[in-house]
Parts: sequence; C-alpha cells; structure tokens
Amino acid sequence: MRSTKQRQRARIPLTITLSRDDLAFLESCVSLNAFDSVDQFFAAALAHYRRHVHAVNAYAEDQAHKGLSRAEILASIQCETVVTKLVKASG
Repeated sequence: MRSTKQRQRARIPLTITLSRDDLAFLESCVSLNAFDSVDQFFAAALAHYRRHVHAVNAYAEDQAHKGLSRAEILASIQCETVVTKLVKASG
C-alpha cells in the first residue's frame, strides 16, 4: 500500500492538443527567449495555476474557520481572467 506522500508526488501525464495557430503563438512566446521550449512554457503556466489554486484553497479554508458557508466563500472569491490571445469565433 502506498503512503500519502508517495501518492501526492505521483505525476499524472497531461496531453494538450493545439491547433496550428495556437502552436505558432506558443512558439512565438518561446522565441522571446523567456522559455527554452514549449514544454517549459506550459510548465511555467501550470506552476502559476498551481500557486493560484493553493492561494484560493488557503483563502477558502481561512473563511471556513471564520464560520462562512461554502456559498458565502464562493461568492466572496474574486477572479480575474487574462486573455493572452484573441480566439476567433467559429461560424
């Protein structure tokens, strides 16, 4: 039987399918030399998202300790959407 630590460290493979235009956009980001590869770009994006999720979880836990309900906590969480590329509408 695996311990909790072993399960937490297990990595789940992630496959992301991109259109040619999206891949070209990512490759243009990589060409800025901030990342050595598209894989590094995704790793950085996932790391940023992971930090965001941990921060939201910590906030929710703190609010729960103050006695707020799940609905109240969800209503109080502020989110921000950042668009990095215009997506053409289909149709």
